This record gives sequence, structure tokens and C-alpha cells, in this order.
Amino acid sequence: MPSLLELDLSQNHLREPLENLNSSSSSKLKTLYLGRNLFSGRILEPISRLVKLTYLDLSFLTILNPINIVSLPLKSLEFLDLSGNTLSRLNTTSSDHALTNLIGLYLSSCSLVEFPEILKTLPNLQELDIFNNRLQGKVPGWLWDLPLTKVSLSTNSLDGFEGSREVVLPSSLVMLDLSSNAFGGPFPILPPTIDSLIASKNNFTGDLPLSLCNPRKLTVLDLSHNSFSGPIPQCLSDLVEGIMNLRHNNLNGMLPDIFCRSGSSLITLDVSKNQITGKLPRSLANCNRLKLLNVENNMITDTFPFWLKALPLLQVIALGSNRFYGSISSPQDDPLSFSKLQIIDISRNNFNGSLPPNYFMNWSSTTSSEDHGRRQENDQYMMMNGFHGRRRNMDFLKMLTPYTAIDFSGNRLGGQIPESIGLLKSIHALNLSNNDFTGHIPSSMAKLTELVSLDLSRNQLSGNIPQELTNLSFLAILNMSYNKLTGQIPQGRQFNTFTESSFEGNINLCGPPLQKSCSGAAHDLNSKAATIDYGPTLILMLFFGLGIGHA
Repeated sequence: MPSLLELDLSQNHLREPLENLNSSSSSKLKTLYLGRNLFSGRILEPISRLVKLTYLDLSFLTILNPINIVSLPLKSLEFLDLSGNTLSRLNTTSSDHALTNLIGLYLSSCSLVEFPEILKTLPNLQELDIFNNRLQGKVPGWLWDLPLTKVSLSTNSLDGFEGSREVVLPSSLVMLDLSSNAFGGPFPILPPTIDSLIASKNNFTGDLPLSLCNPRKLTVLDLSHNSFSGPIPQCLSDLVEGIMNLRHNNLNGMLPDIFCRSGSSLITLDVSKNQITGKLPRSLANCNRLKLLNVENNMITDTFPFWLKALPLLQVIALGSNRFYGSISSPQDDPLSFSKLQIIDISRNNFNGSLPPNYFMNWSSTTSSEDHGRRQENDQYMMMNGFHGRRRNMDFLKMLTPYTAIDFSGNRLGGQIPESIGLLKSIHALNLSNNDFTGHIPSSMAKLTELVSLDLSRNQLSGNIPQELTNLSFLAILNMSYNKLTGQIPQGRQFNTFTESSFEGNINLCGPPLQKSCSGAAHDLNSKAATIDYGPTLILMLFFGLGIGHA
């Protein structure tokens, strides 16, 4: 195939001799993917004759001896991926090699212990990935003399930068990933060209860097899991167009009330696990592309944000462990409408009042039965590093949307559990514990056929446990303890797998697994144990990471 321009043989079990790679200097091949195969070092010889190659992927091969990339006479090569291999001759400072035209070099998981000196001889290098190596100490100052635009130094043991805080300022960086290192102290001053910044899981201190306000917009800002303090600058709240993650710091003060003021397209806002006070900024109602809002574990004092229901794409609301108060029912007792809602967590607040019977009627996303039992789509909040021709998930706020969940626990909600809860046919986890719910357990819960976890503990529920709940074949975790339930515990299927702790504290319940027997009834535990259907339960428990010890 003399006119072939691109060939992808990656992720197979190919070995030498690769007889069909009859390489020739007359070949027009420009892009070659051979990564994740079982080639040895002999694969370099036929590749070296493909002189028109511009992109070469040799990542994660099983070559025992170090790869000598300097010897490759590929003067047209612009992008080279050697990730996952052992390399040699990277400390050369001589420019007498054919790689001087490289634009992108990817060296993740190569067990590097120092920055390769060969980088100094690559005057055109724009993209550098040294993710997951063994680099220690400081980032050398000469690195920023290169025309780099995208750099990943993630998952090493780096602890600082050579030179002043302004050492990176003269660069043309667009994307910088410093995550999972040991960087500390004040944050370096970045150039106004920066578009995506990930610096999570470090030890940065001080205020959030005002130098981030210089760019016109930021697509990704992730400074989570650091020790930043002080308030969130107003400029940042209207600057980020995609993902803003400031989770797990020491930030305080109020959230600025200028979100999406100038038409920014904020998708994710996570400021959880800080010391933020005040109210939720009403300007969030302008963020029409917002999908995730997480403010849990702060000191926010406000009422339930009914005004968020106008956001057409909102999938996740996490308000847990704050000081929210009042009713969660709309003032007009209309059904609460969140058209795309997948996960809502309002636990451990001061919400009170009762829920009208039609409360869950308009929660269309969690009630959808499309692809019932087969929904596997993963709407993940992730950041692709943008490196040429390849992509790597940055483990960023991953939310698996099939795991629809409602957590109302730890409030003062009362009255009866609405029958409309049976409309949530795609829900996997429901937690109404530690409230003041009264009345019977709705038999409509038997329609929640994908339910994996159900917690109704520590309420004032009375009456019998509906026998229909035994039809919930995926139910792996159940807690109905400390209520006022009466009668015999239903038997069969998943109910035969639950321990005494699932039902304790109900003095008028009887039957297995409780020691208290129901008068006039005989129970053959061995015969019932034979009816247990473990299959779907174990599959779901593995999928969602639920502990078998709970069942």
C-alpha cells in the first residue's frame, strides 16, 4: 500500500518479525501507532527507514533493553510517544541527532529520576508529558526557555521551581498539570496565555493567585486538595468557562455573586470542604451550562435553592453538611422540577417540613425508564490533557451518572414519605435516615427495581414492611433500624441476606434475622437460605464498590 498515510496496530499482541512492515524510504507513511504490543528492540530497525514519519507511538512495549531514541534517523518526526518504556541516552546535550524537529514528546511512566538533558536540544518542543515518573526536587529553570505550551509534570515528587515565582511568566503555557506532587508555598505567577491549570494534591499555601485573573478565560481550574486560604477572588468567579474545582482547601468568606455574569460557560463548580459562609450566590442562575454544583462541608446558611430548577443541564446538587434550613417543598406545593437531576445530596442540614404526595413527579431524569437496567453511559467530568493525537483522563471529579442517588438524611423532615417516590425507577441509592418521617413505608418503593442501597433508619415509620420489597433483586444494603415497624419481616430473595442490624431497634418486629420469633409461625432457615439469589446483587455490589459485609 504505497499511498498509505496512517497505520494503527496498537493494543494487540503483535511480536516480531512484523513481516508486513516492509518499510522503505519511499513509503508515504506519516502516522504509525505500535503502542501496547510485544515488540522487542528489533522493531526500531524497520521503523528507521520510514523517513516521512511525523507521528510515532511506541508506548508501553515489552522491550527489555533501553530504547535509544537518539539513533533514529527520523528528521521529519514531530510527535514521539515513548511512554511506559525504559530509555537510554536521554542525558545527551548534543544536538547532533534527528529529533530536533520534535513538537511533542511523551515520556510518562518511564521511571525517569531527572529531567532529560536532551530536552535542551529540542528548540521546537511545545508539548511535554512526564507524568508518573520519579522526578524529585525542583523544576529546572531552563525548562521554561523552551517554547512549551502544554506540560504535564503530574504524579512525581517535585517540590518547587528553580528561580523566583515569576520563572514561568515569560513562557507561552496554555496547559499546565502539576497535580500529585509535593509543591508547597505560594503559587508561581503564570503567563496570561494559560487556559487549563491543574495543581491538585499538593501543599500550596497562601491566597489564591490573583495572576490567574489575567487570562480572558480559563477552561479548567483545579486547585483542589491544597492549603490555600482566604476568600475566593471575585475575578475568578466570572473567569472559568468549564471546570472550577477548589475542593478541600482552607478558603473562607462568601462566594462571589458574579458567576456567569459576562456569559461564561461554567460547567462544574466544586468548593466543598472549605469554610465558606453566607448564601449561595443567586448569580448561579445565569450559568445555563452548569451540570455539577458541590458546596458540601462548608458553613453556608441559606434556604433550599428552588431557583436552580431553571438550569436546564443541572445533574448534581450537593449541599450536604452546611447550615441550610427551611422547607424543601416549593412554596406553591408544586412538584419540584429538575429536568436532568441525577444526584442530590442535602444531608446533615436543618431542613424541615413535609413533602407533598407529588413531590418527585417531575424528576424526569431519575424517573426515566429508557434503557431500563442497561444504562451504562458515563457522563464523566474529566479533563483531557489536549496532547496531540492522544488523551488521558486526569481523574477529575468523575461522576458516574447511572449511579442516581438521593440523600436527604440528617435533617428534620417529617410527614409521610410521598408515594411518588415510586416514580424514581432508575435510582440506585436512597437515604432518608435520621429524620422524622412517619406513617407507613410506601409500597410504591417496590417499583424502584434498580435500587442497590436503601436507608430508612432512625425515623418514626410504623406498620408492616411491605412484602413487595422482596422483589428488589439488586438490593444489597438495607437499613430500617430504629423505627416503629411492626409484624413479620418479609422473607425470600435479598431479604434473606440482611443481618439483624438492618432491623434492630423496632421492638415490634419479629422473624429472621431477628432472634424474636413470630407467634404461631415456624421458620426453616436452611430452606430459605437455599432460595437466595446472589447473582445480580454481587454484580451490582462490585460495580458500585459496595461492601459485602453490609448485606
